[in-house]
Amino acid sequence: MKTILYFCILFFGVLPALEGEAGVLEQVEKELVELADRVRPAVVSLSPYIAKGAVGQGLPNKGRPANAGAGAIYNAEKGLVVTNSHVVRNVEKIKVTLKGGREIIGEVLGADEDTDLAVVHIESDLPLTEVKFGDSSKIRIGQLVVAVGNPYGLNDTTTFGIISGLKRENINLSRYEDFIQTDASINPGNSGGPLLNIKGEVIGINTAIINYAQSIGFSIPSNMVKHIVKQLVEHGEVHRGWLGVGIDPVSEEVAKRTNGQEGVGVIINSVFEGDPAHQAGLKIGDIILKIGGAEINSPNSMIRVIGAITPGQTINLDILRKGKHKIMPVKLESRKKRTTQLATLPPTMIPSGLGFTVMDMEKGSQQPGGVLVSEVTPESSAASMGLQSGDLIMAANGESVKSRHEFDRIVGGVRKGSSIFLLVWRNDEKFHLGLVREN
Repeated sequence: MKTILYFCILFFGVLPALEGEAGVLEQVEKELVELADRVRPAVVSLSPYIAKGAVGQGLPNKGRPANAGAGAIYNAEKGLVVTNSHVVRNVEKIKVTLKGGREIIGEVLGADEDTDLAVVHIESDLPLTEVKFGDSSKIRIGQLVVAVGNPYGLNDTTTFGIISGLKRENINLSRYEDFIQTDASINPGNSGGPLLNIKGEVIGINTAIINYAQSIGFSIPSNMVKHIVKQLVEHGEVHRGWLGVGIDPVSEEVAKRTNGQEGVGVIINSVFEGDPAHQAGLKIGDIILKIGGAEINSPNSMIRVIGAITPGQTINLDILRKGKHKIMPVKLESRKKRTTQLATLPPTMIPSGLGFTVMDMEKGSQQPGGVLVSEVTPESSAASMGLQSGDLIMAANGESVKSRHEFDRIVGGVRKGSSIFLLVWRNDEKFHLGLVREN
């Protein structure tokens, strides 16, 4: 503890004149070198394997393009590597370069765009080194961390910093956001590499940086990584729970009207007929406070909690209805099953009624994820509120929108005369827009 304290003082440039300070620094240096030597062999470089027939039938092309990145070997015996899904997007095979330069062609076992995680399988005649995963629920702001990756093709790069934030959401990098924020230097090519504590345990997988800011990088917590990787290895995809409601944050106005507290829970603004919430008796105006004992304080936190629950499982929802607390059991369905059912409906059967139409963005678009407004009906409420053709809808009723089918599904759960709240992107700026479904 004393060693780490001295090193923190040095890191911020205010080390006082202390007896034996050289010995302390030498010990810190030795420990950091040993940590790097122990971990670096388990960090690999990843790049698309370009060969005839290797590219084409890959993963969906949306969001960030495939690029060179990093990965961490988390199971040496089985040859399993965890990385970001955007690193392996649109490829079935990928070139894996180990420390020392040895190359292996790996196969993508599965990828989850909603969390930006993927698993690659490699076969090696020589023993591999694996990383040890820690418990991300125990990390705290201010902890020292080390990031390892391959920024700008500079393999085997190690950087140092602290955890500068936790539970970061609304970054619009993925659907299920619960990021660790760090000031350890993370650059393009670090994607998929590990974020480590001072014990050398992986507490996160680096995923992105904010391009217009310095020293702001994000990592996916190790506990989420372990949950997603387990499903990708077993099923090749992730099975998530589905509740079937539209939700909004609890604003000051809503809190006064419902005897609730601002920022505590989420309020239901729509219930999808026939879905689990409807079958369990949830109603518009109910405020969801807890799900399975986990506190809910934002739409993103609820989406994340529901998505982590296995379909078919019954959970208890703590709700506030007309000022009174109730506990309601709900049996969740599969989100994938529900989305697939809606996607098979003919376009003429999918509900609209908002006064505008949308379309999917073209593949390879550099715009952030969402759907494009293709046409706005004159004299509609959408037109009167200023919605324009070419606007990008990123979220509806607090739920991220990745495709037209997802948008149609959300709108389909909004009754005539009920409100829907949109997050719109125009000219590099975001704004919220509330509309009423007209028919």
